[in-house]
Amino acid sequence: MLTIQNQTIFFKSSEHMDELQDNSIDVIITSPPYNRGKQYISDTQEEYNDSLSEQDYLTFLTNVWKECYRVANQKAVFFLNIGDSATDQGKSEKVAQCAESVGWIRIQDIVWIKSIYGRGHYTPTGNNKRFNNLWEHIFMFVKNPKEYSINPKAIGIPYVDKSNIGRYSSIDLRDAGNVFHIPYEKTTGASIKKRHDAPFPIGLPYDCIKVVENCTTVLDPFVGTGTTLAAAYLLGKKGFGYELYPLTTLIQDTIQNASFESNCPILIPHYETTIQTLVSLLKTFEFDTSQPLSKKQKEQYQIVIDTLMKLKIQSPFLDQLKRCEKQNE
Repeated sequence: MLTIQNQTIFFKSSEHMDELQDNSIDVIITSPPYNRGKQYISDTQEEYNDSLSEQDYLTFLTNVWKECYRVANQKAVFFLNIGDSATDQGKSEKVAQCAESVGWIRIQDIVWIKSIYGRGHYTPTGNNKRFNNLWEHIFMFVKNPKEYSINPKAIGIPYVDKSNIGRYSSIDLRDAGNVFHIPYEKTTGASIKKRHDAPFPIGLPYDCIKVVENCTTVLDPFVGTGTTLAAAYLLGKKGFGYELYPLTTLIQDTIQNASFESNCPILIPHYETTIQTLVSLLKTFEFDTSQPLSKKQKEQYQIVIDTLMKLKIQSPFLDQLKRCEKQNE
């Protein structure tokens, strides 16, 4: 067992969570092993078998979901993250059905987009058979549909049309919807995986915890690198986790060094308006064409030209920019 501040990790299987009382958990957030031959190795070099038969895999998860149901209180919300791959389309649905089979009520499917227009991490397919997989499921379950409550505006976004403030809300926040845009901050496999093959970014559990009102206790039955408990720690919640194949130092570092700044996503209409306003302010700007452009400057200028043209923004500034780039060809 490992205790860090108000976070407790039990180094055992979550099929038997005897340490937790019935009806004691407010929020459950986890991403189970995907059973795709990924690598999960403990500090003592014990390796989890991630290539079980489908029946053994689903039976294992059913046992865990049953225990989760036992320890969850009547207001509990369960966020289950899992994605499909090219070779096992539909597995995520079977895993969700396992949860339903033990009593969990499915409320909706949240789409987690983990790469946005090239920013973020995903595994390229490297072939011509399908598109790159840029999203995963976050199935949202509850124990009692009449008792639970969430506050989507806790992770809301500003209104594009500010006249809606006062009409639909007293504050400049609206429900962002069931699509979570949470890319990884780094894109290299080594920096993301940290000796664990399938972690999720801290923004995912952070947002899931924030939306559940009056939450005090959080559970992750598959701790992995400790990201869920790191989010619980940052939000001042009491967290519990289970990990049979622990990377103890990594879990400890993840929690103790946890940091996260919740940034509102760029709203495209605001982005376009901002660009248009900046361009209008640059009408009298003059480029210095006496000095040749560096390679980096050429690349940056081309990006600006492409963006302005795609937004169909015509101005003397754009004409100058084009001339400057052409003189430096």
